[in-house]
Amino acid sequence: MMLVPHACLNAAAGRLIRKPLTAFALGVAGHALLDLFPHKDVSAHKAEGLAVLLMLGLVGTSCGWSSPSFWCAMGGVVPDVEQVLPWTDPKRGRRRWFPTHSHPRHSRPLPGAPDYRAPLLTQSVISLVALTVAITGCSRGRCKS
Repeated sequence: MMLVPHACLNAAAGRLIRKPLTAFALGVAGHALLDLFPHKDVSAHKAEGLAVLLMLGLVGTSCGWSSPSFWCAMGGVVPDVEQVLPWTDPKRGRRRWFPTHSHPRHSRPLPGAPDYRAPLLTQSVISLVALTVAITGCSRGRCKS
């Protein structure tokens, strides 16, 4: 699970949307698209969960709790809730329901480069840039609902 890019990239994308509900739906769709991209996941659920809560708090306080940026970020994070629920744990023989959380669809390799995955450092830098774009745009009042 790599929630940080889901939150940050969707917060930046939310700047392009006017309605929070539409932004939330776009965030869920954005989550699916980001899952398809070949990437390295981490298993530090507690640490990453805390980081995402801080980022959502930053977006909410900067852009507004009803802003499209906040709700697009929320839409990007919500699908991964099932990753920590015991009743959707594949190790217990359970099924995950979000379409890109099944193994054949998640983190697809690039053609001709089956071992390629976006490293954590690359994901972190992209996330920081996206979060900066989201917060900078909001701080000027452009994202307020």
